Amino acid sequence: MSVVLEVRGVGPVDLEVATGEVVALLGPSLSGKTTLLHVLAGWSRPAAGTVRWLGSDEAPPWSTLAVVPQDIALIEELTVGENVSLALVGAGERASGVAERRTAVAPEHPVVARLDVGHLWARGGYEISVGERQRTMVARALVGDPAIVVADEPTAHQDARRAEVVLALLRQRAEDGGAVVLATRDPDVAATADRCLEL
Repeated sequence: MSVVLEVRGVGPVDLEVATGEVVALLGPSLSGKTTLLHVLAGWSRPAAGTVRWLGSDEAPPWSTLAVVPQDIALIEELTVGENVSLALVGAGERASGVAERRTAVAPEHPVVARLDVGHLWARGGYEISVGERQRTMVARALVGDPAIVVADEPTAHQDARRAEVVLALLRQRAEDGGAVVLATRDPDVAATADRCLEL
């Protein structure tokens, strides 16, 4: 399988993630999981070492990478449908505000339906619960079929059944040709991955 992500010499971490693989970063708070995910997402530079994405030193284009951040990162003024659709709207359109008037993803989309957020489509990001916001962020990350998914505590704020759905969808993205790196404090979540790196 082709290597999708490589991290070398970032502190004590050496990591390779290949197409079709789910890798879990397991550790307590302040162990460096989020920092490493930010490096993988191209949001931060490593203090030392190198990172290669898809065989290149250049961070991947936004359309090939999806991030589920630890903090709830919805645009509250947009509806749930508009927030999810941001994954399919070009960066120039996002900057110009066109995204605020577009809903490119239908509430019947299979990922949206499995995450049970389609019925919230017209509601504002500020009108829904924390768990619903988390599932909306996961939907936004997955609807564009990205090559790389970086997810920080993606099962947070979910009951056991919904957490299983989130993990199954991440697994499906890997099986369909993507690569997934997720961070968690939960050993049971980490156990669902192909490999686990303890930090």
